[in-house]
Amino acid sequence: QDIISGRLATLYRLSDLQQGLLIVSVATLLQRLPPADFIYRNSLILNTGEDLVLEEIRARLDSSGYRCVAQVMEHGEFAVRGSLLDLYPMGSELPYRIDLLDEEIESIRTFDPETQRTVDKVDAINLLPAREYPLDPGAVSRFQMNWYDTFDVDPDQCQVYVEVSAGRSPGGCEYYLPLFFERCATLFDYLPDN
Repeated sequence: QDIISGRLATLYRLSDLQQGLLIVSVATLLQRLPPADFIYRNSLILNTGEDLVLEEIRARLDSSGYRCVAQVMEHGEFAVRGSLLDLYPMGSELPYRIDLLDEEIESIRTFDPETQRTVDKVDAINLLPAREYPLDPGAVSRFQMNWYDTFDVDPDQCQVYVEVSAGRSPGGCEYYLPLFFERCATLFDYLPDN
């Protein structure tokens, strides 16, 4: 999860890059990536003082690939306890605790996942998608059709196919990224025009 988190954070920041140097290996340069609009469309900025409906954010986090857990410990997880929303966004060093007053974000604080103690108070957070591919019904259907076109095997004997068909995200599924999208991107697609 940490590697995927770092990759998503880097890809998200590249389009706003004014100047800089990006050093990557040839293998990384040739790697297929999700389309840039997938990352931007599934990202969300939350600010203190904004309204936040827990059921809506929960549905949005689910659709972005976040897992609902009892206690947040690693990237891509969230927990709802009363008026508190704990969230460990991809690309973040620490998880966040969002305290709501009715439907208004009263405070946002970072916390240590081991001790659950507050580290710092912040004004806003940027949420990246929890994985590099979607698992909504349309994407799963596209994955299944592309699987049949690509592999000549019994899909019921393939663990990845079975897991994705059930709407779950098995480890290493990012290697099958081209099966989820009509067209994948390369690193060049994320770089600014200049």
